[in-house]
Amino acid sequence: MKTKLVSKFAGKVVAKRFKTTKHLSIVLLFVFALLSCTQKPKTIENTINWPEFMAQHDLVWEETPLQWNEGAFTGNGQVGMMIYATMNDNRLDFHMGRQDVTDHRKAPNKKTSMGVKGADLLDFSRLDIGRMYLRPAGKIQKIKVRQHLWNAEVRGTIITDLGELTFRAFTPYNRMLNVIEVSSTEKQDGKTADYTWEWKAGNPISPRALAKPESYPDIELNPKPVVSKNGDLNVCVQTLNAGGDYATVWKEVESSESASTMYLSTANEIPASGKSEVVAGKTVNDAASTALIEVEKIHRDWWHSFFQKSFLSIPDGRMESFYWIQLYKMAACSRPDGPALDLNGPFLKVTSWPGLWWNLNVQLTYWPFNTSNHLELAENYIKLIDEYGDAMLKNRFSGSTLGDYAWALHNYWLIYSYKGDWESIQNKWVPKAMDVAKIYEGKQIRNENGKIELIAMGSPEYKGFEKFENTNYNLAILRWLLNTLIESNEKAGTNLQEVAKWKQTLEDLIPYPIDENGLMIGSSQPVDMSHRHYSHLLALYPLFQLDPDSPEDMALVDKSVVHWHKIEDGKGLAGYSYTGAASLYNALGRGNDAYGIMQHFLTKQIGKGSALLLPNTFYMEGWGRNPVIETPLSGAAAIMEFLLQSWGNKIRVFPAVPDGWEEASFNDLRAQGGFLVSAARENSKTTWVKIKSEVGHPCVLKVPGWNEAIQIGGNGKVRMTKIADGEFEIAFAAGQEIIVAPSPEVQPQLKPVQHNVEEINLYGVKKGMNYEEEMVYPVPEYEY
Repeated sequence: MKTKLVSKFAGKVVAKRFKTTKHLSIVLLFVFALLSCTQKPKTIENTINWPEFMAQHDLVWEETPLQWNEGAFTGNGQVGMMIYATMNDNRLDFHMGRQDVTDHRKAPNKKTSMGVKGADLLDFSRLDIGRMYLRPAGKIQKIKVRQHLWNAEVRGTIITDLGELTFRAFTPYNRMLNVIEVSSTEKQDGKTADYTWEWKAGNPISPRALAKPESYPDIELNPKPVVSKNGDLNVCVQTLNAGGDYATVWKEVESSESASTMYLSTANEIPASGKSEVVAGKTVNDAASTALIEVEKIHRDWWHSFFQKSFLSIPDGRMESFYWIQLYKMAACSRPDGPALDLNGPFLKVTSWPGLWWNLNVQLTYWPFNTSNHLELAENYIKLIDEYGDAMLKNRFSGSTLGDYAWALHNYWLIYSYKGDWESIQNKWVPKAMDVAKIYEGKQIRNENGKIELIAMGSPEYKGFEKFENTNYNLAILRWLLNTLIESNEKAGTNLQEVAKWKQTLEDLIPYPIDENGLMIGSSQPVDMSHRHYSHLLALYPLFQLDPDSPEDMALVDKSVVHWHKIEDGKGLAGYSYTGAASLYNALGRGNDAYGIMQHFLTKQIGKGSALLLPNTFYMEGWGRNPVIETPLSGAAAIMEFLLQSWGNKIRVFPAVPDGWEEASFNDLRAQGGFLVSAARENSKTTWVKIKSEVGHPCVLKVPGWNEAIQIGGNGKVRMTKIADGEFEIAFAAGQEIIVAPSPEVQPQLKPVQHNVEEINLYGVKKGMNYEEEMVYPVPEYEY
């Protein structure tokens, strides 16, 4: 039986089961009425000092960054740079990148050939822009670097035998260029010793062909770049065989005899020819003619606003820093008007994987954008699916890899779900999902018992790209797809004949294949080897077609995860095997297990050592040569899942907190349904929760350990109903927010967890921790 809760402001009648004793009821009513007359609605005391809080998460280099894998980085979601030293040539490298600079073979009239029939990665591969070298006059002895997150800039000091050069580098968010300020004290024979700049253009060939030359002996090379002067501008134009060009323009502006500012812009107006130089030149001149303090202020204001859109603080200092660095990385690598974030972002190096990957990578990449309340950065993903999805489905994903695209549609749905935008789900997602469901119909067969099975399809990336019947990967995706189509169409009252058919399909679909070790790859393929991918486990996370609240499903998934990580001593595991396992355990409410897995990822050897989490929090596979950005970003998603989850139409506050986390807090994390959620935990108990509904949908709030929920603040009264211990149904109006607590005496506070000095600034290369070898593919020097 549901118990009605008449929820009012602090101290008013709330969440009470009245005793049958009439006298006690009268006394309680009197007390609550008295409190309601004397207490005002409470607000949250916010004690966050943002500059101080973010400073403890800055990356600090105690050793010189000696290669890309040790570098500092800045970016604005489109352009950026990685900063590191090349000591054998006595220079500091600013490795430039622009994310939309790709080849476009097979699509001469477009910027990219993605989605074009017959096009492969080489046809739309990322291309290296180049590096700007800073050469001091003296011999470099050491370089000290600090990456300031709050202001999104890198500062450093180059110590030479002739003096010091200080530098500051940043990528203005609203301008497509990089800025580098330098000031020198170097002197030789009593006179100022000049530092110099040198541009080195990147090789305009797919980095995959450079990494694997034996696989592409006949690749057609693009022309050499053309470097020239245009007044006080330096210009490098790179023409492509497919048509059009991109251009890099730079200018040094001297402020004194020993100080200057370098402005550098790369523009990409492909497929047009001759326009990129003009655009890049204008970008440089506009910035150089604007007071640098004004450029800096607009840049900093954007980043300060970005960081303050949400907040979290946890007892583990390393994990907290890792999270905030990933937030910085998200905005450095993705912007609403930019391209979808691939494996590299603006930070490209020679790699086997210079582009988008669809069988896990792009999906994991975008997970943290949702809960962190940065859906604006995911707009480029919506555009990716809207612009290229139909062609990709037709030309690439209609066969055994259909599940990859269907899984990508889960991300598309998630973005609108976190917005609470059911209209866009119905009008935009449903037609795309119905196209996929139709193709799945062609992959179904009836067995002798009348049950529906799936023909042999892929399960990434088990035994390469072999196919297996009834893969759990595709069975889970199909179940999610049909269940979500049913939910959306029933809500809209549309496609009811299809709804009936989908329900019948679900009823007739075979169960997930399992054996003594849990979920299998397919009906005839057990998990019999160490394998990095958790494609066979998607039914629980992220699709939630298995129910974490079900003891039977929980036992099945637990057994499956343990077997997956233990078989062959985990020799095939990669970084996302750990972040994925953490998310799976978090979904089960097993915070201690999830925490142990994340600690392993952050501090110990990954698998057998070919995968590395770098000191700048980038993640590499292939012995440090192939960046893959999705793994650390999925780690940020797992960290948020300790604090907030919203699957199954419930807002779950502190659903998987490790036993050792006695305190924690978060502010304006986003939940599915268009809700912003804040909460604090002290002495191992949740003290208050704030929820704001952006669109006015009802919700169910689940807070472990709460027997009562009292509204102590907000901008209006709400109706709450207790539906189970720790669960409360809340009716909202659009824009309404409430603060609830288990007691009217609570005064909500939002404050960071305090960390010891040993727990701050843990990233960056520390004393004696440079890598012993440069982790790069052996590539000949590019001459032009």
